[in-house]
Order: sequence, then structure tokens, then C-alpha cells
Amino acid sequence: MSWTRLLTLGAAVALLPVVTASAAPAAPAGETITVTAKRGVLSLPAVPTVGLAFLGGGDLFDEAGAKIGEGYSTCLVAKIALPELTSHCTSAFRLAKGEIHLSSLRTYTVGTTSSFKDSTMAVIGGTGEYKDARGEAKTAKQGGALLDPLAPVSYKFTITLSS
Repeated sequence: MSWTRLLTLGAAVALLPVVTASAAPAAPAGETITVTAKRGVLSLPAVPTVGLAFLGGGDLFDEAGAKIGEGYSTCLVAKIALPELTSHCTSAFRLAKGEIHLSSLRTYTVGTTSSFKDSTMAVIGGTGEYKDARGEAKTAKQGGALLDPLAPVSYKFTITLSS
């Protein structure tokens, strides 16, 4: 094989990832996704400790009330100042087009009505159509009762994708 052909082949192989990456569809920039998460599980104990990991989440619903996926958060307790604690949480929401992944610091009120306060989260990626997603998500508690399975605690997530 001549040096010219070898250099041409090497340049083509080096450019292949650039061409392939640019051909992949980007996450839908400017898209806003609104879901309501109804909590089905929360493993946060009434007496938490720093370093404790816990899980929360459940089914996701659209604005018409139809189930459209599921979402779960894993959190690690970082600071306790009762009746509140601060935790670092990552969340994954599985939807029809793929998963959206979020990250945030959340403030939880602990005790018989454990829930997290309204907050803002970073969109840090995902899978499928959301594999390159970036943006911001805001959440607001919608109500519900911790001990009533017929009226679970729920949160409205408004996810705005920027790229």
C-alpha cells in the first residue's frame, strides 16, 4: 500500500466519528415536557443519617391524566437540619421517546409528611431522542397524602430542553 493511499485512508477513518455524530438527530431544542409524577415509593426513613441513600418515584402522567412512563430518583443525604435535610438526587424519567436524566440538590421535609420542596433541576442528558438533552426542569408539589394510596403525593415537572 502506498503512503498516499495510507494517509487518505487514515484521514477518512479520523473523520468518520465527526460525520457520524453530525448525522445523529439532536435533542429537540426548545421542547417543553410537562409530566405529573405520582409517588409510589419513598425509602427515606423517619430518622435519616448523613450519607444515607434512598429512592423515590413512581408513574408519570400527562396533563390529561394518561400514564406515559415512570420516573425514579436516587438521593444521598448530604446535610441534616431537622425538620429538613439536603440531598443530592439524580432522576431518570422513562418516556416513549427515551429517557430524560436530571440532577439537583433537593430540600426534603422529613417526618410523617416527607416530601421535597419545589425546586429546579439540571437536565443532564438521556437516551433515545433525549441522548444529548440539556436544559432545566422545575417541579412543584401538587398535593396528596403520604399514607393514602388512593391520593399519592404528586409533583408536576416542567422540563424545558435547550439543546
